[in-house]
Amino acid sequence: MREINLRYPLTVVVIGSMLVLNALVQTEAHGMTQTASSLEQTDIATRFAETLELPSLIRSAVERSPKVSAAKARWQATIEQYPQVTALPDPMFMYGYFVRSVETRVGPQRHRISFSQAFPYPGTLDAAGQVVKKAIEIERVKHEQVIRDLIVELKLSYHELAYLQRAGELTRQNQELIASILTIATARYAEGKTTLNDVLKAQSQLAQLEYDLILLDELQLVEHANIKGILSIPSATPLGATVPVAYEPLDVALADVEKQALSKRQELRIAELTVEKATEGIALAELQTKPMLKLDLMTIETGGALMLDTPGSGKNPFTIGIGVTIPWSGLKNSSKVREAQQNREIVAANKHSLADETKVALRKVYFRLENARRLVELYETTLIPQAGAAIEVAETWHQEDVKSIMGFLETQSVWLNFNLARLRAIADYQQNVARLEQLVGGKIDDSQTMQ
Repeated sequence: MREINLRYPLTVVVIGSMLVLNALVQTEAHGMTQTASSLEQTDIATRFAETLELPSLIRSAVERSPKVSAAKARWQATIEQYPQVTALPDPMFMYGYFVRSVETRVGPQRHRISFSQAFPYPGTLDAAGQVVKKAIEIERVKHEQVIRDLIVELKLSYHELAYLQRAGELTRQNQELIASILTIATARYAEGKTTLNDVLKAQSQLAQLEYDLILLDELQLVEHANIKGILSIPSATPLGATVPVAYEPLDVALADVEKQALSKRQELRIAELTVEKATEGIALAELQTKPMLKLDLMTIETGGALMLDTPGSGKNPFTIGIGVTIPWSGLKNSSKVREAQQNREIVAANKHSLADETKVALRKVYFRLENARRLVELYETTLIPQAGAAIEVAETWHQEDVKSIMGFLETQSVWLNFNLARLRAIADYQQNVARLEQLVGGKIDDSQTMQ
């Protein structure tokens, strides 16, 4: 009894120590996980707090996007289908017990054990594997498509944010100028050297600029939220200023862009692979209508004969059986093949329709691209230089002490609007390049004309 009492506290101590140790290990592991996650969030916050560079954003988005992870998982899951469809059907093991044993000359039969294996028609498993291979390739291209769409979405938001930030800077500079002009106009109005309309004009322009700045700041918050969503980072993560992408017009004709799109666009590649998969499906359907071979092995456990001297007493018989399925229903079999053929017709028609839709979409985006390019050229070479020259002339009112500043305010407003329109045209051009890349399926090759 004393021995039991001594062991019991010892057991409690051991079990308690194990529980405490396990709790410490779990707490440490949880803490390490939280620390890694915290370090990752800190790295993201540090990386983009000062400046936003498009290449770095793209890398982070592809690494962190749940959409990309899901597409990759679907691709990997499809790969796992191949060993399943190319393997033989599972063999079958059967056991039978004779409720009433069968008396034979060599003894009573009491148990039966059998093993059977089915063998599809030669080539069926290979054909099924070919279908899955096409499905694997389709999922791989879909993974590329998801990455492509993610990059395009990020580019669209990035170029919009870059425009809003640059437009805000330009508007603030103009606001400071108009505020100084309003101060001068108010002083001159008090001296009787200018009109009330000039003061009211300056006040109205200043009020409009204040509203424009509020709108631009709020639109920046919208694009910040969109970029954070693409990056899959917390909404409280600060984002810095964008590094504008240099405006470099493409030198490529619509016909060349169309050739690239028809050969590279992921949707068209998926459609082509789907047609190939459907073609393999026809071959598989035809093979599935063929007979299937079945091999059967069986033995029966036999007891000893009543007569001890009986030859073969207690000997277990073994049998080998071969079976063949009979595809007797010609209607069912031909219907299966016709269904596969119709499925191929469907996907082939969809591929042709998608190619036509791609051509139309390319023409629309290419027009907007060229129109933005022409606008940039118009503002840079003609309108903005003319507005700048007009401002230089209008500024002479400071030296000549003219009584009206209305002309200067109007000229300054025109110059601001022209510069904002130029920034808008550049952003539109870069966004349309991204849309064109989405239709083409990647970077546009404008190095040389495609043959």
